[in-house]
Amino acid sequence: MSSSKRAPCRTATSLVALLLIGLQSGVNCLRILAIFPLNSYSHSAMCHSLAKGLTARGHELDVYSFYRLKNPPPNYRGYSLARGLTDFSNNMSYDIAMQLQPSLSPSSMKNAFEKIGTPICRLMELPVFNDLREKNLKDGPYDLVIVEVFMADCYLAWGRHLNIPMVGVATRPLIDGYNDALGNPFNSAVTPGSNTGFQNPMNFWERLVNTITSKLLNMISRYFMAEQDIYVERIFGPGYPTVSELEKDLDLLLINSHLSLEDPSAITPAIIPVAGIHIADDDTKLPEGVQQWLDDSVAGCIYFSFGSMVVIESFPKPMLKAFYDSFKDIAPMRVLWKIDKPQLLPDGLPANVMTQKWFAQNQVLKHKNTKVFVTHGGLMSSQEAIQFGVPMVGIPIFGDQHQNVDVNVKRGISTKVTLSELMQETFTKAITELIRNPTYRKNSEKLKNLFMDRPMSPMDTAVYWVEYIGRHGKNALRSPLVDMPWYQKKLLDVYGFILLTLYAIYFVMKLLVKTFFGIIFKKNCKHNTASRSRKSAKKES
Repeated sequence: MSSSKRAPCRTATSLVALLLIGLQSGVNCLRILAIFPLNSYSHSAMCHSLAKGLTARGHELDVYSFYRLKNPPPNYRGYSLARGLTDFSNNMSYDIAMQLQPSLSPSSMKNAFEKIGTPICRLMELPVFNDLREKNLKDGPYDLVIVEVFMADCYLAWGRHLNIPMVGVATRPLIDGYNDALGNPFNSAVTPGSNTGFQNPMNFWERLVNTITSKLLNMISRYFMAEQDIYVERIFGPGYPTVSELEKDLDLLLINSHLSLEDPSAITPAIIPVAGIHIADDDTKLPEGVQQWLDDSVAGCIYFSFGSMVVIESFPKPMLKAFYDSFKDIAPMRVLWKIDKPQLLPDGLPANVMTQKWFAQNQVLKHKNTKVFVTHGGLMSSQEAIQFGVPMVGIPIFGDQHQNVDVNVKRGISTKVTLSELMQETFTKAITELIRNPTYRKNSEKLKNLFMDRPMSPMDTAVYWVEYIGRHGKNALRSPLVDMPWYQKKLLDVYGFILLTLYAIYFVMKLLVKTFFGIIFKKNCKHNTASRSRKSAKKES
């Protein structure tokens, strides 16, 4: 299992390139099993970016994913999970999106686990995973496993099954439930829970709700996640811990976070923020038509995209009409609008609008004439806008998008329009506010500088720590808190001992004082009795 005993891997690169890779990474080639089962293209972007970064360093990867790379490198072998679930890429209508409105009720959380977590766990019954469990690993054993963690922690059983170190990839900032699993301190006075939506500084009532809600939601999610224990036992056999306990097997967790995007907080070394790892700021060329459109947008261009899932053309016609009318209002500014099926749009698309099924989003955002990004508030898209310093109009639809947009509004880099108030007037106002008020652009540039100011790039950071686990094996970053009982973590035994000691001291002191004064009282009583007796005897005589 130790990578130090393994021979350098075989790649298509030259021996010189291999030598340079070895000198750079300080670790021999790792054979890595990567499992990215979620059927969301935006989530897979972060995971596959990590995979490509690792293969670029010469490591060999077997990747089991809902989505596969189009042009994988020689040391990347992809295995498709696409037969097991519905592909939500450009497949989520307005009506479906409205069913996913954010709610922290137990019934909503139960529905989320049933619609997302359970089906993803069921993918492990696919023949491709059965082959993985049973086949003789002719290329040798894996050195470590990388698992995407999102509502389906059943996949964490692979680390224990193969008895190798395990790295988790979370496409969101740190979720509350992983604090205890990784021994990470959580201070509810200054750290908003991952699902509360609060922002610092929190007042008393917010801190109260934050403390109760973060604990309560964690308990509820653990309750519904327990259903996944059935799949672990069915697939790997009896004797495995619960899914919640398997979280403690994580040796490293890469999270989609950065200190510029959240309030600074203490985190254990096993949790590494790598926000922006999916952003490829390279020299990719835009298609000639799009490049010319942007170059000619002397009055500025609005880039409009609701991500890889939501089908904008399925929105109600009054909303689409509001978009059309706003586009006319902002002319001569131009618009690039991501529309998967333009033929479904109503007639009358303004002349200052170009639609395409897909845009090279990073290249569009970095263009000097792109002035505003109209977005659903997805975390990945928001980070791309931040990296390129583009102010946003946030129109949140479901999930964490509402919280993401609210945070961006507070940062002063975004305006917000809710679906319930979406009209021509509100949408046009949200855009023109960003154009006319230079503060938004200044705030965006300031946050960009904070986001980009790092000792290493997100990719270099992620690869370094994955290789670190590869070099040093399991438990290299494990916090002692992980293995301590809950009452020891909370120092209840220490506080209890201190209270008991203080009570014992109080009891002993009380007893000593009582005894002392008792003795004094008895002596006084005897003296007084003797004195009265002598006085009485004198009177009688």
